[in-house]
Amino acid sequence: MKRPLVQAILLLSVFAAFGCQTTLPRLSDGSVRSTISPSLQIPLSVERLAVLHPRTYNRDFLNAYSLLAGSTFELKMQRPSLRIVERLDLPTIHSEQRFQLNGDVSDDAAVRVGRLLGADSILLYLIDGPGMRDLVLAKLYGEAPPVTVTSKVIRVESAEVLYHNVVTVPVPTSDDDDHRQPLFRLALQQGIAQTITDLQHAFR
Repeated sequence: MKRPLVQAILLLSVFAAFGCQTTLPRLSDGSVRSTISPSLQIPLSVERLAVLHPRTYNRDFLNAYSLLAGSTFELKMQRPSLRIVERLDLPTIHSEQRFQLNGDVSDDAAVRVGRLLGADSILLYLIDGPGMRDLVLAKLYGEAPPVTVTSKVIRVESAEVLYHNVVTVPVPTSDDDDHRQPLFRLALQQGIAQTITDLQHAFR
């Protein structure tokens, strides 16, 4: 998926979530930071990729994970030989239940699930960001915790981390109570867009 199309999808999702609010401040592209080197490339030996993320009951994070997982399939446009292994292929077993309930998934747990799925590599997504309490307190202290979107590609056989990127987006504060959640969601959307762009570049 090309970047303009990604941005169009994100823009539509923002409008769907927030209606026609036009008074929200625009987030600066310069405020979005990635830790990955632009020169890093995922090895061609990554052929069977399983996409994993922790279970969440946060609707915003759930939507974000769905968008990230969906965008992963677009990597096949750059690497037609790449196969995405569905988690639906995994039987319901005790280790999977532990993985599902763990909000902070370790690399080892991801590797174990990857082996069960028959993948050679794991793409693991982890999202963190301020809760409602943090957003309320930001009105007093002038700062909220940032949104972070972590993505890792881990080789199953050796547990080697081939790719590790942390995208950080500050969440603007607002004195308007109605703007707190929309501003958080806008920051989350930017974090997702940058994560997708960085992954596409690494799979070039």
